[in-house]
Amino acid sequence: MKKWLKIWFVLLPVLFLSSMCETNNGLEIPYVRVDENLLLYADLKGIGPGQTITVDGGVNGLIVYCEDFNTYHVYDRTCTLWPDHNEAVLMDTTWREIVYTCPECESQYLMLSNADPISGPAVFGLKKYHSVLDGDILHVYN
Repeated sequence: MKKWLKIWFVLLPVLFLSSMCETNNGLEIPYVRVDENLLLYADLKGIGPGQTITVDGGVNGLIVYCEDFNTYHVYDRTCTLWPDHNEAVLMDTTWREIVYTCPECESQYLMLSNADPISGPAVFGLKKYHSVLDGDILHVYN
């Protein structure tokens, strides 16, 4: 009996603490296969450092952020607070292409910091996809 009592006192706090972890309401960005080859000067319009462009792909489209001429980051445009409301984040023009805002919950995501939220109720950054630059082709995949 004492053994079970000890196990119970160890497991009870673990179960309680794990239920307190912040989540996006138990939802995840839906999985879709992403395997895109984007031409830097045609598909991405030759964006430069600090600039973004949106292209088709992912769940609600992709945001390509150019950090420098050799480093690109690619994020899904689906808001992480409520992925099931199926809203694509939009460029906030007051921030000059580096902030994207969800039209539903008004969470804002900063491209300079891995698309992490800077305001609003969202706590998770936008879903990031792998990207590799090969010459003038950016390969985006998951």
